[in-house]
Amino acid sequence: MGLLTNPSISQKAKYCRKLVRYNTAICLTLYLLGVGFFCALPDANFNSGTYFSENALLPGLVNSELEMETVNLVKTLSAELQRERESYSKSLPYPWLLAKMRRFGLETHTHNFTLNYPFAGGKRFKGENVFGILRAPRIASTESIVISVPYRPPETVHTDVSAGVPLMLAFADFARKKKYWAKDIIFLVTEQEQLGMQAWLEAYHGGEEGRILDSGMLRARAGSIQAAINLEVQSLDISHINLKIEGLNGQLPNLDLHNLVQKLSSKNGIIAGYKQASSSPKRSFRYQDKLLNLLSMVFSQASGVPTGNHGLFHKYGIEALTLEAVEREKAQQQFQEIGSMLRIIEGISRSLNNLLERFHQSFFFYLLVSNDRFVSIGDYMPSLALMAGALLIKAFIHYLSMYYSADEKDVDGQEEAELKQKNSSEIGYFSVGIVLLVAHSIGALAFFLPHSKAVSDYLYEANLSTQFGLFLLIVTVLVISLTLPAFGAVSGINGEALHVAVLLELGTVLLAVGMLNFSLGFSLSVFLVPFIILIRPGISRGAMVFSRLSCMLINPLVVLYCVLVGLTWHLFPELALKPLLNKALTATQDALTYSVVDSMIYGNWLFDMVSLIFVPCWILLWVLLFPETKQRNS
Repeated sequence: MGLLTNPSISQKAKYCRKLVRYNTAICLTLYLLGVGFFCALPDANFNSGTYFSENALLPGLVNSELEMETVNLVKTLSAELQRERESYSKSLPYPWLLAKMRRFGLETHTHNFTLNYPFAGGKRFKGENVFGILRAPRIASTESIVISVPYRPPETVHTDVSAGVPLMLAFADFARKKKYWAKDIIFLVTEQEQLGMQAWLEAYHGGEEGRILDSGMLRARAGSIQAAINLEVQSLDISHINLKIEGLNGQLPNLDLHNLVQKLSSKNGIIAGYKQASSSPKRSFRYQDKLLNLLSMVFSQASGVPTGNHGLFHKYGIEALTLEAVEREKAQQQFQEIGSMLRIIEGISRSLNNLLERFHQSFFFYLLVSNDRFVSIGDYMPSLALMAGALLIKAFIHYLSMYYSADEKDVDGQEEAELKQKNSSEIGYFSVGIVLLVAHSIGALAFFLPHSKAVSDYLYEANLSTQFGLFLLIVTVLVISLTLPAFGAVSGINGEALHVAVLLELGTVLLAVGMLNFSLGFSLSVFLVPFIILIRPGISRGAMVFSRLSCMLINPLVVLYCVLVGLTWHLFPELALKPLLNKALTATQDALTYSVVDSMIYGNWLFDMVSLIFVPCWILLWVLLFPETKQRNS
């Protein structure tokens, strides 16, 4: 810093003034380069073909040992289950399921859990899971794999996936007769969608007591879970398999596991792939198709919400994905895919059984361009680094502007040195620190208020719905923050120092978020960075109005509403403008509520991050746009 800002070197000072003068153009160029780099990723020169890094997975690709006896058992169990579902319209048919698991030689247990819902007066919801353990005959119970099926009763509003239960039970009967298993196999049927899976995982790994989700106790455990496969089978007449890989907070399974499932599916005659929408294989080589596939993964991963029960395994270091077997549109009742589906499950299990250690090769951070091509973290991170780096570069240039004016002519070095010394001594670090502390305190308030039991009880007693109550709470906090400039306005060099601090915080956070969930970091950067670059406090009146308008547009709640307006328009194009805006407002309230509940139950950190980091940064930018006195150009 000393070399660049040393005023005794006139040539250096000249370069500094040019940086200050063209800072907006420089930062916008970096932003556009980042976007352009991402758009180049679908090109074959910027991505790679998928391959196996772990050779221990290959034995599952050998010839299958399944016979027609197992296929016929699936049909028999399916007919029995359909009769049982008529008697259990709202719950899992526990007696039938327990009896079948015991009949097939599994160590069978039930698992009870309770959700103490934090809102709506503290309602309680109960559920029960059923699981059976096939102990490995060749070794002690040190390691295990999980095959799970979510059960949905007949009265559910979701797609029926009960066909996965007879498939899983038939495979359990087949596996019991084999002696080559070196890992325990846990066959798990969960209730209440992801809630049941979260409760079972917490109980299996010794979850904390007294939480919102009372996970209960397990009567038996197997070994350390190495991997998990979740089955969502809509029908025994299968058209294709859609692979779901997005997990909690944007985590992904090891790429080798994805490649294994796809390879086995192709070998057994069923088309499978990420976001597979038809029985026709994805073989398009068009650039726009690859870009759309890449963007669809970014949008799915950015929310941090798991696309299936598999997504809850990732935070425990367990590789998992979901096989969604989609029903054939025109049911032909041929059931030729039953054997193929069983052989896929057999191949996955045998491959995982052969692993000598946890998944550690291949990639954990990647984006899928197509079913057989991917972009690794080393290839996609430069796009985010360019966009987030634009904020860090702007912070550095803004720091230079505290000592060099863009319109300043070359002056005597001694005079400029005196100006530098004067400006440095005038920075009120205490004043800037107080504003930073207050802004982050308001962010902490937005985070803690929805988690407060007293606030929840008050909303319930006031007869306010959970969605509207939480929305009103966040709106109130943000409206209060709008008045902060009246009490904590900064001016002059203090405002410039605060601006540098905000830019540094935002740039660093975007890079850190991108390392954990690239899709979220990239989405935030694409939307926020250009507005932040164009915000210029303390200049002309027209530019100030534009800056304030830009600041309002990047308000976290406004961003959420704009995104949902776009989604609502995409899903319901027939709606008029007013009904569309009202529907988007309702969706905003629901999304806010779900993000809070997901944070409390599952540990999704999207709401936490926005409240604790992006809300305070937005408040600080808002404060900068209301200086006490007019600042010079930045």
